[in-house]
Amino acid sequence: MAMDTDYGRVRSEVIDRIVLRGTLSETSRLSEWVQRLAARYCVDDQLHFAMHLCLEEVVSNIIRHGYAPDTAQPVTIEFSRLGEGQLLFTIEDFAPPFNPLLAPEMPLVDTSGEPAIGGRGIRLLRAFAHTLEHERTAAGNRLRIGFTGPRIQVPQP
Repeated sequence: MAMDTDYGRVRSEVIDRIVLRGTLSETSRLSEWVQRLAARYCVDDQLHFAMHLCLEEVVSNIIRHGYAPDTAQPVTIEFSRLGEGQLLFTIEDFAPPFNPLLAPEMPLVDTSGEPAIGGRGIRLLRAFAHTLEHERTAAGNRLRIGFTGPRIQVPQP
């Protein structure tokens, strides 16, 4: 069942939704879901890669850093089309407040010249998503990740 959501001033219809248990094993279900959406909307390989990478990074970070071990809180992801060539994923969680848009840019290497630990997921999200919006909700966080691609098509019946 579809429902309308607001994304700024643009109205969009939620086309699909997946609810994941807050465990890392659920990322395989996420991968399959993104694959089905990419095939249905004729998303090219480059955009499919970006969508999958961003969603997997966000979900795995919520589970690893936002949720306590073994709580299995849900993570909900909704998929919408904003217009021709524009896709939107809205991720909602029950984690403590965390806005990845405000997180500082982390160095790639530490002071000894070794690869730095931490911050890579946020760096990838910022590099591959076309738009990002975060808002705190009464229960957790809502992150909107937008993608634009010239080869996104409306599926044929």
